[in-house]
Amino acid sequence: MLAADTWIDSSVWRIGHAMFRAVEAYSMWLRRFRVNGFARLANELACDGLIFGLAGFILLLALAMPAFQATRKADWKTTNDFAVTFLDRYGNEINRRGILLNNSVPLEELPDYLIKATLATEDRRFFSHFGIDVLGTFRALVANLRANTVVEGGSSITQQLAKTLFLLNERTLDRKIKEAFLSLWLEANLTKREILKLYLDRAYMGGGTFGVGAAAEFYFGKSVRDVTLAEAAMPSDLYKAPTKYAPHIDLPAAHLRANEVLTNMVQAGFMTEGQVIGARRNPATAVDKSKDESPDNFLDWAFDEIKRLAPGNDRILTVRTTLDPALQAQADRAITSTLRQYGQERHVDQGAMISVSTDGAVRAMVGGHDYGASQFNRAVDTLRQPGSSFKPFVYMTAFLNGYSENSIIPDAPITIGGWSPRNYGRRYHGSVTLKQALPHSYNTVPVRLTQAVGKDKVIATAHMMGIRSELERSIIIAPGVSEVTVLDMAGAYASFANGGYKATP
Repeated sequence: MLAADTWIDSSVWRIGHAMFRAVEAYSMWLRRFRVNGFARLANELACDGLIFGLAGFILLLALAMPAFQATRKADWKTTNDFAVTFLDRYGNEINRRGILLNNSVPLEELPDYLIKATLATEDRRFFSHFGIDVLGTFRALVANLRANTVVEGGSSITQQLAKTLFLLNERTLDRKIKEAFLSLWLEANLTKREILKLYLDRAYMGGGTFGVGAAAEFYFGKSVRDVTLAEAAMPSDLYKAPTKYAPHIDLPAAHLRANEVLTNMVQAGFMTEGQVIGARRNPATAVDKSKDESPDNFLDWAFDEIKRLAPGNDRILTVRTTLDPALQAQADRAITSTLRQYGQERHVDQGAMISVSTDGAVRAMVGGHDYGASQFNRAVDTLRQPGSSFKPFVYMTAFLNGYSENSIIPDAPITIGGWSPRNYGRRYHGSVTLKQALPHSYNTVPVRLTQAVGKDKVIATAHMMGIRSELERSIIIAPGVSEVTVLDMAGAYASFANGGYKATP
């Protein structure tokens, strides 16, 4: 044991001595690199900069990792929003809903001056930078500092595309970091031409339009292949402020900004002053949409149905509807004339109407008097008491439970729980048949029928025929105090006309 103890002690001493010699030798070797004065300061700054830079890069990468999750989706190039073109029952285009998107024109077929106008305004060094325009960012930073506000944006086209495809439009440092990393990812995975094409197809251009193709159709009523230089300059300045400078909102402002785009093209060396002088003197004019007549309430409702019914991942659709344009025009005129004639007298300034065929096809829909003033659809989204129009459901329930058109029911005073329904004119007609009571809309007869067959059966019949709203189980259900929609009532009434088949609108 003494020998073992001696061996352990000597071994520990030898190891410690060897380590000391090694450290001393390493220290002597490092003295060869010892510097003084300015060289030492530069060395310290370089080492600290490397350490902090590496730490910062790791931190930025950690912040950007959630953004990279979005790139794992196989369909990241496609939009999650619907772009729907609606046709009437005859196959003629009515209007569109959702995003207005047209990405069918290849980059090679776009006018050269349209691409140059975009590059001159948004990113002149697009084909030379690696996704982040350092010079442009620095220039924008200096301009913003001088103006003490944001007057220029420093984001490249790649950065703007990264934001459009993967990020929310929020002004935070976290979003800018993600945007920068995603820009590098896009540059590594797509060619410059692919990035430019995606940007031209997906940038928001105002008026619900996305991409230069849809903007050309919306603002000028023509294919993007056919736009002139003056027309190309107008949407090319909508990337930063698509709503403020949209020509259908503020045409003078749009002309002013289009002139600035032409100046940008000259300054960038893409065109000469002589080439743009014609566009300056003859600025583009947008299509006048103020007189467009569109069944907007119907299209809003149909668009909601599309979002519920559309299968798979297809988001760009052409949909044939049941709308009859002639009947829709008649419905619009009917609402307008009725409100003009009776609105002031009855203190009413809105109306709603739905026309449904016997198979449930909605041929016309008016959800209000002025869609521009109010987009609320009173034909679909408003619950109203149906009043006497609910009585046919009571009679139908009676027919399903042993009554016939010749069944006799007394039209006489009745009181239930303190409630005494009365006829219009406060007159009663004694014993009457159901065939007599229904067209004259006597109030006491459907109340007696409800008491006889049971209010739960009346509710069940109404639901079977298409009423979807919850109905009150009260003693006064017969006159229709429960609230329903105009859409449900129209669909339910179709069952009376088609032999009893349910016709869901």
